[in-house]
Order: sequence, then structure tokens, then C-alpha cells
Amino acid sequence: MQDNKQGNDKDGQGLTRINKYLAQCGLGARRKCDELVESGHIYVNGQKVTELGFKVNSKVDRVEYKGRQLRPIRKLEYYAYCKPREVMVTNKDPEGRLTIYEALRRDGLDADLLKYVGRLDYLSEGLLLLTNDGDLIHALTHPRFAIKKVYRVRIGRPLEPADIKKLIDGVESEGQLLRAASVDLINIKDDQYWYEIALMEGKNRQIRRMLDGVGHEVRRLRRVAFGSVKLGDMKAGEYRELTPREIGGLKNAGFKNR
Repeated sequence: MQDNKQGNDKDGQGLTRINKYLAQCGLGARRKCDELVESGHIYVNGQKVTELGFKVNSKVDRVEYKGRQLRPIRKLEYYAYCKPREVMVTNKDPEGRLTIYEALRRDGLDADLLKYVGRLDYLSEGLLLLTNDGDLIHALTHPRFAIKKVYRVRIGRPLEPADIKKLIDGVESEGQLLRAASVDLINIKDDQYWYEIALMEGKNRQIRRMLDGVGHEVRRLRRVAFGSVKLGDMKAGEYRELTPREIGGLKNAGFKNR
């Protein structure tokens, strides 16, 4: 099976690379699908496939994951979700904390077949995108595609000009250089300083690590925009379908450099 890169199509037509096919079936971004293939979880016509270059013919090949036949999802769904604080962005939390899927199910949306785009940590809140469009997930999360994300951040004292310069030039943290695209003061109230910080990258806990690197503790962190999608006046726990214009904006941003 492993040497048959052309699946069951002798002419080599109508074939789809295995990771793209899995993404179309709703298993996540292509990088995640690559991991599933390499770890031996994918079977084609009853035989295990671990070669990333393998191609399938969706008309004749039977592709399985955990004993379940996979088929491309025909109806693509796109949602904006206002993640509350103290909710985990994961399918299942080993510590028993509430996950976004449990919270959404409780609030009326069965999101089990949707994948989240970009994490927010346990104490962070705000805009999270959910979709079963694996190609779009790949485009929005791959490091080489710079998608703008905007955050509102509250800290206890003002940033000095040198701090802002360092945030933009780059803060070293855990062997990574973390950069902000822009940093702007937007409000001061009762010794609470609110800044709007834009990122063109999405590393783990990036804003918290950056501000810690210049001696500031984040007291509140809220994502308010992801590409063309804005949080607006959505309240914690609310969700809505994306508009055609928002979806088009995400696709234009995600696919423009491909």
C-alpha cells in the first residue's frame, strides 16, 4: 500500500493528497492530519497509511479513522464564539475544567465536529473562531500566513516608551522572539491601563509572555478581532454564524500567499 502513491486512479486524475482529504473530512488543519497519518491512525482500503505523500481517490477509496469511514463534509460551517474566562480551549481537560465544547453544547450548539482556530488560554477571553473547513484552518494557523489578531489588555501601570519599543522590536522568551505589530493606549480608569495590542503571529500565551518580559502582569486579556472578524458587542458565552463577507475576508487573508 505504501508504494501506491496514486491510490486507485491509474491515470493519476481526481486524486487528493491524504492530509488535504482528512482536513476536508473535518479532522482539523493539515498539520494535525499529518500527525494522524504519521502515527498510523489512518487506513485506506483496510491498509495502514503512514506516508504523507499518499493520495486517495474519494470516489473509490475507503478511508478510515478509528474504524469510522471518513467522507468530506459537504456543508461548511463558520462560527464566532465569545469564550468566557476559565474555560479550556480543548476537547477534554484532564483536570475536569469546563471546555468550550461542553459550554457550547450547554448553550445550544453541538460543536463536536467543529475545530477551533487559534487558542486562548484558560484565563483569557474573547473571540474564538470555530469551523469544519480544514483548508481554512490550515491557512489561518500556519506560521507563514500572517493573520492579524487584535487584543485588549489591562495592566496595573502604564507602559513606558522603551517598553512599547521593545514589544514591537521583540521580546525573547523561552528561546523565541515575540513581536507585537502595534501597541496603543486606549483607556485609563482607576489606575487600570487598557492597551490594544495587535499580533501577526500566534505563539502560545504570547501577550502574557511579552508583557512579563517588560515587567508587567496581565490582569485581563480579551481578543477582539481575528482577521476580518470582529467581536463587537458579543457577550461571554454567545456565538453566531459568520457572515459571507467575514468568511470571504478570512479566505482572502488566509489564501492570498498560497
